[in-house]
Amino acid sequence: MCLSLLLLSWILLKAPVQQVEAASQIELESILSEMEDSVLAFRDHIERVYQSRCDPAALAECAKGNFDDCSSIYPKSQCMDVSRLIDSACNNDGNNCNVLWDKNQTTVMIPAELADGPMGNPTDPQVIESVCHSRLAEPFMVEKYNFNSDHRMYFGSSAGVFRIIPAHHSETCGSFDPRRRPWFVAASSGPKDVVLVVDISGSMHIGRRMELAKDAASTIVQTLSVADRFAIVTFSDDALQIGGEKGLIRATDENKKMMMEHIETLTHKGGTNFYAAFKAAFDAIERTIKDELTTGCNVAILFMTDGTISTGPGEDETISLVNQRIENLKTNFNQTTTIFTYSLGQEADARVTKRLACETNGIWTPVDDLEDDDLIRAMSSYYKLFASGLGQGGNEDWLAWVDPYRFVLGGKMGTGVSAPAYDRSVSPPLFLGVAAVDMLIEDFEKALGATVSSSTVLEKLVIRSTLRCPRIDLSQCELEALRSIGGGESSQCGFCNDTEYDSTVATECPNQSDLPSDIWNNTESKSQSTFS
Repeated sequence: MCLSLLLLSWILLKAPVQQVEAASQIELESILSEMEDSVLAFRDHIERVYQSRCDPAALAECAKGNFDDCSSIYPKSQCMDVSRLIDSACNNDGNNCNVLWDKNQTTVMIPAELADGPMGNPTDPQVIESVCHSRLAEPFMVEKYNFNSDHRMYFGSSAGVFRIIPAHHSETCGSFDPRRRPWFVAASSGPKDVVLVVDISGSMHIGRRMELAKDAASTIVQTLSVADRFAIVTFSDDALQIGGEKGLIRATDENKKMMMEHIETLTHKGGTNFYAAFKAAFDAIERTIKDELTTGCNVAILFMTDGTISTGPGEDETISLVNQRIENLKTNFNQTTTIFTYSLGQEADARVTKRLACETNGIWTPVDDLEDDDLIRAMSSYYKLFASGLGQGGNEDWLAWVDPYRFVLGGKMGTGVSAPAYDRSVSPPLFLGVAAVDMLIEDFEKALGATVSSSTVLEKLVIRSTLRCPRIDLSQCELEALRSIGGGESSQCGFCNDTEYDSTVATECPNQSDLPSDIWNNTESKSQSTFS
């Protein structure tokens, strides 16, 4: 009798808890759907205003019409609520200070290497056009943000321009490149299985090659999202998958941090065995598929070397192995594999790496080892191939979620949804960049009236991000255009001439003389502190 009463009491007590949890799950789904609708509307607007980017009136208004994240004074600045955002740079002995923000203004960030003109202005016409294009979306962004200030809204262009509302100053200037953020790469490439194959042979001791390779590998790992799986294979005399795993792992923050720590410990030694490297990469992919842990979507192998084959099977055997394993993945598992090869330095193999790319519908890029950022820029641009395909049929309204992460400014946890934008007036559609909307985890909790663990949100985001795989079906001419963009004429495989793929490359505004040389509004705070 006592046991029955205890059981009944437990059921009665648990029932309301379960009802609350169920209601929270429904409300969470509602918030996520609202954010998805919001980012698709933003994407549509970005695509519409692109057609007016070259209008003389729009370009005239763009002159001195944009607010820089480091040097401009915002017209309607106000001190951000302490509960919303704390400037970590001012957090000394518990005496927090806050940042100024402007809810009626967007701010623009560009990487330092693009701000190469007087007063931090860009000189590249494509970058200037991108700033002026995104400025046309500012009224839309202001209106939507003031309707719902829980959602920050921003656009990262393929040229490296980033525009965000609310406007606020950056803690560090010139270091932010949207193209290297998970939300950008996830939206422009979709779920994928990625294997990084890194040369650690003895010749990697020359100059800063080993450090460049580590930096590039870490950068790529950071761009991956929770919808992706990845592995890292190193090779010299033989090949080894680092991290102690035997297959690909999910790209959670924890796993990415762990792998980046392994990357930092890499040292150079031994010869150069291409065959062993590719065998280990394909073994890891097939093991993951057989264990049913794959994304089930596209496969990318990023192969970097600074040398030529010095041990193991030769050129023909290596290329035969790669072709055979790619065909096996396609025939037995219906997965498409793209090989991206990178030759670092003048002594690096160019024949085998280029042949591998050309014979497998991949991309080969020669990289200078004298410039610190060249390898990072080349390897982290692999997403462009997938972005080109995402704009075509079967991938309508593509969306990507990223797992909860710590925002750059303020350090609070949040998550976001993003969508690729295209110029759909040309065929194939031209990738313009990524539109995004995000939200703090604490705002989820306020809306739900309950604590939301990161694992709960993460589970929902994984499901939403892996519901479907993108179809990537590029023509040979589209591939040639991508090769040309990445490595110039030397990277082309000879399948098309320049005139056959003109439509796949962004065209400049016809009235180039109308492009503004000074795009920044009131830069009086240049060289001054930007925090209140």
